[in-house]
Amino acid sequence: MFKDLSIKKKLYLGFSAILAIILVLLSIAYNRFNILSEANAWDRHTMDVIQAIDVLRNDLLQVQVEARGYYLTGTAQRLERARKEMTDLPASIGALQKLTADNPAQVARFKKLEQMIHVWIKEVIDSQLKLRQDMGDKAGAADAMGRTPQLSGAATSNIGEIYKFMNEAADEEKRLLALRSAASEQSQETMRMVLTGGGLACVVLSMGVAWLLARSLLAPLNNLTQAVGRIAGGDQAARAHVLSADELGQVSTEFNRMAQAIQDNQANQLAASNLLRSKVDSLLGVVSKAADGDLTGKIEVQGEDAIGKLAKGLDRMFENLRALLNNVQKAGIQVTTSATEIAASAKQQEATGIEQAQTSVEILSTTKEISSNTSQLLKTMEEATAVADYTTSATATAQNNLKRMDSTMQNMVSATDSINAKLAALSEKASNINSVLTTITKVADQTNILSLNAAIEAEKAGEAGRGFSVVATEIRRLADQTSVSTWDIEQMLKEMQSAVSASVMGMDKFSEEIRRSVGEVRAVTDQLSGVMDQVQKLAPQFDVVLQGMQSQAVGAEQITATMMQLNDATQQTVESLKATSEAVHQLQYAAGDLQTSVANFAVTV
Repeated sequence: MFKDLSIKKKLYLGFSAILAIILVLLSIAYNRFNILSEANAWDRHTMDVIQAIDVLRNDLLQVQVEARGYYLTGTAQRLERARKEMTDLPASIGALQKLTADNPAQVARFKKLEQMIHVWIKEVIDSQLKLRQDMGDKAGAADAMGRTPQLSGAATSNIGEIYKFMNEAADEEKRLLALRSAASEQSQETMRMVLTGGGLACVVLSMGVAWLLARSLLAPLNNLTQAVGRIAGGDQAARAHVLSADELGQVSTEFNRMAQAIQDNQANQLAASNLLRSKVDSLLGVVSKAADGDLTGKIEVQGEDAIGKLAKGLDRMFENLRALLNNVQKAGIQVTTSATEIAASAKQQEATGIEQAQTSVEILSTTKEISSNTSQLLKTMEEATAVADYTTSATATAQNNLKRMDSTMQNMVSATDSINAKLAALSEKASNINSVLTTITKVADQTNILSLNAAIEAEKAGEAGRGFSVVATEIRRLADQTSVSTWDIEQMLKEMQSAVSASVMGMDKFSEEIRRSVGEVRAVTDQLSGVMDQVQKLAPQFDVVLQGMQSQAVGAEQITATMMQLNDATQQTVESLKATSEAVHQLQYAAGDLQTSVANFAVTV
């Protein structure tokens, strides 16, 4: 039954079976992939819950850290930070409850945890913060807070219960994570087994389909190939066996019909070939005689087939060829005479053309030299015009730059005067600072004397004045440092005044140099103005000369082009005369050969 199916149906059936297995395999893989995706989503969910528990633990720890920092320092910033950390706790607890909404046991656990944290904040943290706030900045407030019952074992036990409760919730999530990971691994193993089995099934089915297709296709093809080989070897009776009803079977049937038709046609062609050979032999006899120059032969072949028509054509061709040879013999004599006359005339014209060509070459060479000299002169004038234009532009630009330089130097003079005024004011301020330093030195001396007196009085007071003695010593040391610093400042002010004086003298010299440069720049500006006027007068004169040179260049180019055309025409004339002379000689040779060749033919019937 399978061998009677068409090749298209066989291919469709084979590939449809493979495609069906692949689709089943893909559907199973897709289902398993969805299961694995869901398991991965649950794993991520569990990790988010564990991370949220860690965030809540960190928030509780941060509340403890900030609260204890406030217990130690009592600063308002620490108190504010502790209260801010407590405001973050409800958001962390709410995130945990939202993440565990799918687990009733965890929801109940985190609600209880929320109550425990609320009680801990109210009974421990808020009360401790209020107590520390009431103590204010009293001495020993931090030690007093450390001895309060709120920081004893009861409070530690309360927060410990909260941490223990959070650890239990985290352990529950880890247990769920382990269960889900085991289920995910089982799904992965099942998916690997399904893919492996499906792949093996596809391979086996593909091999089976390939074997069936090869069996149903290769056997008819081998049979047909053998029949073709036998026919090619000369066995015209060879036929192919029809093994199936598919396209290859139809091809085998049509091949057998074709082989029989070829055999019949060969028999008919053999008989026609024998008849054709006899007619061709008769025609070849007449043509062979004509090839030897004997045109007296007669064609005896008759008929309406191709050979008969060819015989009639050859008969007419021989009649025409006889008449043509008679005419050629007569015309050969005339051609020989005319060719001799044309050859003599062509030689004379060739000599005249060569003399004209030589004259044209000399004239063309002279014209090219004139054109070249004119072009070089024109190029030189264009460059001179461009240089004049560039000089005018550059001079105008330089003049503008010098004007801007003049203005800049004027501004520099004004700026130098302003700097001199400011340096003078700076010197005056330095003098005022010297008077202030003198006052500070006096104050330091008086302070030193007062500290000495205070030390004396402290020695008189004995043990009760020891603290005051230390203060007096520190005051004396401060007064000494003030004196040293005042001396250093005084030295720096002297150096500053010296530098300012030198700067004032340098700025005066610089101002004088700038004023001298301004005068020189103005003189250069006036000179450039005169140069620019002279250059501007040259530009129109260069333009007039340039126009005249351009006109001469155009005329020279036209003369050169005309002479080149004349030279080309002369060369072409000489070449034509040479070609004519050569053609006449060839014609003479051809006329002689023609007469010799025609003399070999026998045209009399």
